[in-house]
Amino acid sequence: MNSPEYGQTSLAAALSLGLEKGRFKDRVKLTGLNLLLIYDKRCVGRCAYCGISKNRPEAKGKKTFIRVKWPVYRLDDVIDRTLDHPNHFQRICISMITHGSAVKDTISITEKVRQRIDLPVSLLISPTVINSKDIFYQFREAGADMIGVALDAAAPDLFDKYRGSGVKGPHKWDKYWQVLKWASEVYGRGRTGIHLISGLGETDRQMVDTIYRAHKLGAGTHLFSFFPEAGSLLEDRETPELL
Repeated sequence: MNSPEYGQTSLAAALSLGLEKGRFKDRVKLTGLNLLLIYDKRCVGRCAYCGISKNRPEAKGKKTFIRVKWPVYRLDDVIDRTLDHPNHFQRICISMITHGSAVKDTISITEKVRQRIDLPVSLLISPTVINSKDIFYQFREAGADMIGVALDAAAPDLFDKYRGSGVKGPHKWDKYWQVLKWASEVYGRGRTGIHLISGLGETDRQMVDTIYRAHKLGAGTHLFSFFPEAGSLLEDRETPELL
């Protein structure tokens, strides 16, 4: 089961579409539909905290990503179900993994989604497999409205330690910033963003400086709290304090 014919969606999205049994508490409604690419060969990234990292075994037979399971469905079935719930979602986010086919498959999925569903589409990209600025023109032509870059670590030494040479991974700090710059030049101010994880060992100053660096490129910031995925290299690390 490989993309672009298949994809993963979050448990919350699967519940919203009636693909999984369950319900939300107190009439909570999910407004964003997440689609994650999938391949027989796992993501080549080896990020120390990630649920889909190449170096992470399944935890007690259960594989999660960002705390929850991501069931696999045929893309056409997800689209059909989405059309059956026309007033449910406000946007769709398609997330790449670090795989050689991810760019072309992301373009293909974006085109199919936009042909059938009248909703904004954002892409969470993997800079490691993007080798030119021209790819962003292809993303835009396919119908992607916004671009996100999961930088995650707020400092170059932490990035290298947990995503690069420290875990024998392929990701490079400078490459991520170069790709973000390309995306911002093609999409314009306010149409790109970064993801940052609080709790990887960064200082407040490093976090603020990185947010400001992205801001100068016209990119916003989505801030997440670190969560120790079972079976990951950082499974024993504590979550950050609220204050």
